Amino acid sequence: MILRSNSKLIKEIDKQIATVKVEIENLINKDEHLKSKVDKLLSIKGVGVLTVATIIAETLGFQFVKNVKQLASYAGYDVVQRESGTSIKGKTKISKKGNRYIRNALYFPAMVACRYNESLKNTYIRIIEKKPSKMVGQIAIQRKLLILLYTLWKKDEMFIENYQKNSSTDACEATRDRINQIDLP
Repeated sequence: MILRSNSKLIKEIDKQIATVKVEIENLINKDEHLKSKVDKLLSIKGVGVLTVATIIAETLGFQFVKNVKQLASYAGYDVVQRESGTSIKGKTKISKKGNRYIRNALYFPAMVACRYNESLKNTYIRIIEKKPSKMVGQIAIQRKLLILLYTLWKKDEMFIENYQKNSSTDACEATRDRINQIDLP
């Protein structure tokens, strides 16, 4: 009887979760500007609508965030060193004094990014080679994803995997090509 009762409760909660997901997507789709920005953030592998919605809601659309350090501190990803006077110098760790909902929202996307995003995967592997715990690398990827989301939101750009900045000569050549393609009257 208890198993059947719990099964019914789980089904009801799953229904409510699905309803909330649909409502979040409807709210995003109502505002064209917000939908455009969210679609650009969804171009990152592993980042879903709920993750983006949570981060946008918890940061008020990055409205009051002035820089990356402030955002990392707000989310609790700022690094602190454990020390007691001059005698004990402990290990560094994240403060966790920030917004736990942002950290919770980025946990699974960071796991996916560690597997499927080549640049983040390389960063993750480089970090865990030096550290005894893989969680350190996981948290570093979460922080990188948050910063990536902030940057893409502010610049209003899509995520391009394996993006590398052009050197100045490449940029000049690309600009010259674009100018040559323009039909002048």
